[in-house]
Amino acid sequence: MRRFFVLGLASVAVACASPRDKARADSAQALAAQQRVLMDKLSAQRDSVSQLLGDANVFIGHIDKSISRVKGLSHASNTKKSSESGLEDQLRARKDMLRRVDALVERARETAGEVTALKKRQAEILAENAKLGEENKALKDSLNAEEQRIATMMSSIEQQAQTIALLQTRLDDLGKDLADVKTAYAKAYYVIGTEDELLKKGVIVKEGGANLLIKRVGRTLVPARELPADAFSAIDTREVHRIDVPDSTKKYQIVSRQSLDDAKVAMRDGNQFRGPLEIAENDKFWAPSKFLIIVQR
Repeated sequence: MRRFFVLGLASVAVACASPRDKARADSAQALAAQQRVLMDKLSAQRDSVSQLLGDANVFIGHIDKSISRVKGLSHASNTKKSSESGLEDQLRARKDMLRRVDALVERARETAGEVTALKKRQAEILAENAKLGEENKALKDSLNAEEQRIATMMSSIEQQAQTIALLQTRLDDLGKDLADVKTAYAKAYYVIGTEDELLKKGVIVKEGGANLLIKRVGRTLVPARELPADAFSAIDTREVHRIDVPDSTKKYQIVSRQSLDDAKVAMRDGNQFRGPLEIAENDKFWAPSKFLIIVQR
């Protein structure tokens, strides 16, 4: 087409020999030259566009392969429709690829939203953790203070326990001493016998009376100044409240300091009595002396 256009212009130039025709021919030749330049430029641009389209196709192919590996995106239909030129196929493929790119962008936006939500939740959790950390620190400080207080109390309790143990030991000792004192205080002694028996044993002696050269008249029996312990029987006044006599038909007399007023007997005649000696009030009866001397009459 371009060649036919140039030949036409050359024919016109030969046919027109007048100056006007020559000017027109020159103008036509100039226009033809300008058109040739434009056609060459257009051809170069078309080649450049073709090269760009080729590079774009390669790039789009790589993108399409990458997109095809993304889960959740639909694959392009494998059904190929016949077309008069490959341009329609390229446009259809690009539209399909753009649709998948849009889907990928949408997925990317959703993922970005999820990431943003996760970051927000992470920030909230970090804030909560910081608050919990402060509360834990306060609780730990409180527990440490309580532990120190408990340790102090335990130390005080241990000291008190030691003091209580010492006091308990002293109380035990005092209890033993008190028991010994009570036992000693409750111990009493008694002896029963005839006047001659008790005189021989040195339990009683005779004092006073008138001296008639031959014998002393009106002498009184009294306990000896030094009483022989082996002549007496020991009793516990907390348990013994009755003293039996050898012969309940005979009369007996208390020579020691105890009084019949503080005891009960079956029969009493002045300071003499018959039967067993019932002691109702131990403390009162044994208060004058712990040694009871009973003489059989």
